[in-house]
Amino acid sequence: MIPPCSVKRVTRSYRYSDSSFVTSNLREGFGLALDLLVVFMEISRDHFDNFLDPPQLTWNSRLRVSAGRFIPGSRKWAQRFPARIEIAQYLLEEKNSIELIYDTLAHESIHYWLWLRRRPYGHTPEFLRKMKEMGVSRYNPVPRLRPYKYFYYCHQCQKRFPARKRLGFLACAGCCEQYSNGQYDARFKLVLEGCSVTSTESPCA
Repeated sequence: MIPPCSVKRVTRSYRYSDSSFVTSNLREGFGLALDLLVVFMEISRDHFDNFLDPPQLTWNSRLRVSAGRFIPGSRKWAQRFPARIEIAQYLLEEKNSIELIYDTLAHESIHYWLWLRRRPYGHTPEFLRKMKEMGVSRYNPVPRLRPYKYFYYCHQCQKRFPARKRLGFLACAGCCEQYSNGQYDARFKLVLEGCSVTSTESPCA
């Protein structure tokens, strides 16, 4: 059971955007789920007339491009499980973390609201109307993209192609289009920078 005083304190911290209070308590193990629950109930009250029962609310340490995601549940009797909303944990480290968490959770709550009503729950016109009404964002304003680790180039056109992971057997699309009628041609295979390989060899390991 959640102590009433704890709920009140966290609600006040969100209302006044006291991010230092929330972050310090999270680091001390104050309860990640509790904070999301308080924000969710505030969103349900302010924008959904308390219609929404809380889904599973969790932090996701692996999300980087997306700030959050909605995972629908199952209504099948034999395989029933609840819907889930996940919020990127790195948002806690952002300067305006409270506003970002609220905005992201509000966005995902619209997906959940549509799903509960058995409506299409993607970024449909109905979703966008509700999003505009609530004043929340469609896209993550603070994505954390991994830096490029590799650069590949084409011997023919000398273009460089950045990549975050090693590529397979890929060829330069522009050169294949120009010289091979859009078909794969090993002559234009992309080569990892720093390697000296022939067209029949694989990129350096």
